[in-house]
Amino acid sequence: MDKIKKQVSFLITHYNRPLDLLECLEGISKTGIIDYEIVVSDDGSEYENVKLLQEYKIDKLILSKTNQGLAANINKGIQVCEGEYIVYCQEDFVLNPKISSVLAECFDLLTNKEADLIRFTSNFKFNKLIPLTTNISLIPKFSFRNFLLNYYQYSDHPFITTKDFYYKYGNYLEKTSGRYGETEYAIRILKSNAKIAITNETLATLIVGSQSVLVNESVDAIKINNVNKTFVKIARACRLYLELILYNKSKRGLISYRNFRK
Repeated sequence: MDKIKKQVSFLITHYNRPLDLLECLEGISKTGIIDYEIVVSDDGSEYENVKLLQEYKIDKLILSKTNQGLAANINKGIQVCEGEYIVYCQEDFVLNPKISSVLAECFDLLTNKEADLIRFTSNFKFNKLIPLTTNISLIPKFSFRNFLLNYYQYSDHPFITTKDFYYKYGNYLEKTSGRYGETEYAIRILKSNAKIAITNETLATLIVGSQSVLVNESVDAIKINNVNKTFVKIARACRLYLELILYNKSKRGLISYRNFRK
């Protein structure tokens, strides 16, 4: 008898935050979505935390003997997802139950190739968006109104896509620190013809009090409390446009960023 394919795979990456993960899982259970599987990809968490995960309602728990970084963790999770669509979420986010009301629109847009990936949240407000449906808009590939934000089209914050997205645009660059890997992939996507959309309403929120692993990733993180923030935003945008111009999709990598996992 053929195995029935699930409609949605919820892929959650995890590293030593089992209580956050539990809250994330509870959020999914409140969406009312029925036809799905839960895939948790763990990145070498401590033994005590893995034991807790093994008690949770998870369909597929993918473990790693060592910590290999977020990029490798997402990649190995994607490989085992069997759903027609993949909803990606890190363990420190909770999905809004309203997400179920926009999934039909997401499915149609992804199936009809009007969007390749649809985000559920953003730290930044895009000044220019192109309406696709009642609840979803396309982020233009380039807009002067989004000059400081064009490179933020992709983010590893919660989104929905398909496995085909990674066959077409490539998996994440492994052996990279979190910020480096996310920035490299964002440049890669901006350089491609991938169509990135976003829900008009924020449908995923950070868990209050959760400590991002990226915060302590760099020992020489730059503090800009006493620096003109507008100047910093402009300088950062120019830096990323330079990365965009110099980016080589076959060699991969960034010129002006440091990879802390090397």
